Amino acid sequence: MATRARTLLLTLAAALIASVSLSAEKTFDKRFNVAPGGHLRLDTDVGSVDVVGGAGHEVVIHAELSGSDAFLADLKVTAEQASSGVTVTARKAHESWFNWFDFGEKRVQFTIDVPRDYSIELRTSGGHLDVRSVNAPVRGTTSGGNIVVRDVTGSVKMHTSGGNIDAERINGTTELGTSGGNISVTDTRGGDLDAHTSGGGIRLKNIDASVRADTSGGSVYAEIRSNHGISLSTSGGTINLFLPEDVGASVDASTSGGRVSSALPFTSTETADPSHLRGAVHGGGQQVVLHTSGGSIHLGPLT
Repeated sequence: MATRARTLLLTLAAALIASVSLSAEKTFDKRFNVAPGGHLRLDTDVGSVDVVGGAGHEVVIHAELSGSDAFLADLKVTAEQASSGVTVTARKAHESWFNWFDFGEKRVQFTIDVPRDYSIELRTSGGHLDVRSVNAPVRGTTSGGNIVVRDVTGSVKMHTSGGNIDAERINGTTELGTSGGNISVTDTRGGDLDAHTSGGGIRLKNIDASVRADTSGGSVYAEIRSNHGISLSTSGGTINLFLPEDVGASVDASTSGGRVSSALPFTSTETADPSHLRGAVHGGGQQVVLHTSGGSIHLGPLT
């Protein structure tokens, strides 16, 4: 009797797994005519999001969903318009023991076109974020993907708990954070640039802004066109900073695990030993503070 019961349970379990693992697909499409200067808000329990700004006066939402029949039936996607803009949500209706048997691959991809002057606010629990060509503030968080932000005029604030961040051609105050990846910022100006990672390197090129960048697990490389105040730090790598040769700066560079070197012309020095260099470049200027606990520091001229 016990053997027969076990056989029956195994058969039922196999049938259940097979039924929830079948792959299926569906799409979601919605289009809104909107007034200028609105707001797109997206909040999803799963999926990646691409947002592109354009010259039109519509918000166009397209989502591609694939997975088991059970997964697709459980995920509800909605899009609603209000006077302030458009809100998109994707919610899983249930979280139960049944989901443990759903071993099939799941994929949710949102592609959204917005007017270029639409501000953006995105949250996903499981995918990448990609925002391009927007002349308005951009905010976004993801618990498990990479972030790309390009061609944005407006403030940017983006965070991921498990991916890399790539930002290019940003004109506005920028705050970027990741708990587990690299950060790359190129061709950015205006306001403040704040970049933080707990597990990767930071690379900054062609930056015209005040800069604060720190990492707990990588190196920092920075090419900065002007000195509006600079702070670079790492607990586990080297720091290379390149500035215009004629820039004025008050430098304090120190390391606990390497050497400090400079090819910039110091006009005065207060401290000059292999692990600590403090003094003025071209008579001084905004503070440039550099510190690493596990590598060397080099300052040089932009070429």
